[in-house]
Amino acid sequence: MTLSFSGKQLVIRELQRAELPYVLDMYNSNPQYNLLRSRTDTMSLPELEAEYHSALAIPHGYWLLLTVKEAPVGVMHVVLSSEHDAKSWVSLLVLHASWQRTGLGTEAVKLFENFCLLRGTKHIHHGIIAYNEPALLFWGKLGYEQYRQVEAPVGQLTQPVLLVAKWLEA
Repeated sequence: MTLSFSGKQLVIRELQRAELPYVLDMYNSNPQYNLLRSRTDTMSLPELEAEYHSALAIPHGYWLLLTVKEAPVGVMHVVLSSEHDAKSWVSLLVLHASWQRTGLGTEAVKLFENFCLLRGTKHIHHGIIAYNEPALLFWGKLGYEQYRQVEAPVGQLTQPVLLVAKWLEA
């Protein structure tokens, strides 16, 4: 299945491996996030390539590129529900720092929620690094509620992660 959907400002489509340098720029425009996930403020291309291949190995997992007028502005990794697992996940949402607080993150999540609703998904999950206050506020404003805390690998570290979910309504 090929994933692609669009909204008011965003076009979201599957990421191609050749576009990883754009994604690297997005990560490295967010040094605070990088520090939370790996204790360094930058990520290297080999590290990103390893993460890319690891995430693609997840059944029903997709890397998505967020674009505005064909310019890359963000990246998402999502996992769709399947016959073996009814949960859909947004396991990553990173916007380039210059595009944050413009409504694009909200639009991306809403587009994915609508896509999932059309597929019959009842809820979407996400994991937030417990120390990532901006992410906690963002997901909370979108109606995601915490249901558990776990220790989980994030980037190069294992740390507390808050699992949140939102029940979708048609």
